[in-house]
Amino acid sequence: MDPVTKSLNRKYSEIQGLFYVVFCTVLGYAAVYLGAIGLSASIIGVILALGNVFSTLFSPVIARTIDRLHLSLSRVLMAIAGSVGVLAAVMMLCTNMKAIVAVIFVILLGLLFAMLPLINSLAFVFEKHDIHISFGLGRGIGSAAYALTSLALGFLVRSYSPKLLPVLEIVVIAALIPVIASFRVKGISMKGEESEHPSMDMKSFAARYKIFVGLIIGLTLVLADHTFINNFFINIVKNVGGDTSDMGIAVFLAAILELIAMNVFEKIKHRIEVGRLLKFSAVMFTVKHILTFLAPNMAVIYLAQCLQIFAYAIYIPAGVYYVDLLFDRADATLGQSLMASTATAGGVIASFVGGFLIDSIGVSSTLMIGMITSIIGTVIVLMTVQKTKKAGMSYE
Repeated sequence: MDPVTKSLNRKYSEIQGLFYVVFCTVLGYAAVYLGAIGLSASIIGVILALGNVFSTLFSPVIARTIDRLHLSLSRVLMAIAGSVGVLAAVMMLCTNMKAIVAVIFVILLGLLFAMLPLINSLAFVFEKHDIHISFGLGRGIGSAAYALTSLALGFLVRSYSPKLLPVLEIVVIAALIPVIASFRVKGISMKGEESEHPSMDMKSFAARYKIFVGLIIGLTLVLADHTFINNFFINIVKNVGGDTSDMGIAVFLAAILELIAMNVFEKIKHRIEVGRLLKFSAVMFTVKHILTFLAPNMAVIYLAQCLQIFAYAIYIPAGVYYVDLLFDRADATLGQSLMASTATAGGVIASFVGGFLIDSIGVSSTLMIGMITSIIGTVIVLMTVQKTKKAGMSYE
């Protein structure tokens, strides 16, 4: 590996790692933080749902704007990251003002979710110049960072106040921005370029790629239950007799296994057709969800978390590569945005409905409904994943 490629891979791993520290602090401990300032599960669900709605609307707009105005991907990312830092600072100063914190949290979540597809796209920005960035390694580092952050926060939150979480967010964002700024190669532009085929708006995209839209719907249903479990994991853990430290261990276990799986993915992606891997991940998501529903104690929860190595850990890189192989460059950014939106759209369902269901029918019954939703989604995924080829494929 030449020095330039080696340096870019290191910086990409740092970007993924720092981003997922912030992501874990905000999203992974959302229920803990918002619960600590006195908000109910129902209200927390609404806040998380609105954050997902904001992202679902905002993310495709950003993707199309980058393409049409030929904006620098790194500068857009820095601008969004800076906004996240400012919002975290305001939230820290307004901890006792629940309404203000709620509004800020919605925007904060939306911006973080919007950063996801852009950071994924960074891995491919230099491909046409024969500079290969290992997405699997970088994303694996992100998973490791998420795992270690969750483990540490599980114990820190139990010992100190969850209200201190925004401080960590500010510090990490301050470290992330200069790393993004340094992710560049002299003489190579990171701006969007003209294509033979102009990028489409959402309506035209959906009309042309109907089968892909069906896949997005299926994945959204699968990830709705996945997101519900993540967003209200503290409730699920307490339901089987655990606490925040147990939650931290469980999340650490799942996330650290992601690091292993995503590194392995780099070796198997050329041997196994990526569409098959996407199908496999959907099936394993549902197996994990069934096990979580049936869990009588933390031991079974830990076992369910181990299945993350075959579910989310495969889905993330498989989804990114699937889109990159399926579409031409003009449509790839929007395709990545839609693939990333499966989690955010699923989050709308999981957060909005999940919070109210927990308050009204309890954790176990809500998990059963989520499990059924996941099964339906997996069936749709199995019916809509298509074979890919290096040159993309025609939908005409």
